[in-house]
Amino acid sequence: MTRPLGALTAGIAALALAGCVTTTGPGAPDASRAAVEMAGTPARAPVSEAERDPNRLRTLGPDSVAHLIGMPHYVRREGGATVWQYHAGGCVMDLFWYPAADGLRLVHYEVRGVRLAGTAEASACFGDLLASQRDDATS
Repeated sequence: MTRPLGALTAGIAALALAGCVTTTGPGAPDASRAAVEMAGTPARAPVSEAERDPNRLRTLGPDSVAHLIGMPHYVRREGGATVWQYHAGGCVMDLFWYPAADGLRLVHYEVRGVRLAGTAEASACFGDLLASQRDDATS
């Protein structure tokens, strides 16, 4: 009687261990791991070179900018300015809004790297913000 019970126990243990097998762990084939990583990463919407020019923000009002690149991650007051701060990839972009006759007007922007004393290219940072907003709009 112990023999059938031992076989049954061994069968249950084998089934339980089979459930622990994964195809995405450290021992998984490279092709399977790559397929899982690619499937989990959505494609970014392309941003043209002309669209990447952050100077075009100066022609837009706050509502249009928010529609284009989303709501700022942080807003602060600095003297007479309202500063909108955005984060994208490895950069930070600050937009400096000042009061005008018809509301707020973007007078200046600054771009920097996330790390202390880091630098970032304005068009690349702005392009990342645009792509990020497009991704959010499609998901």
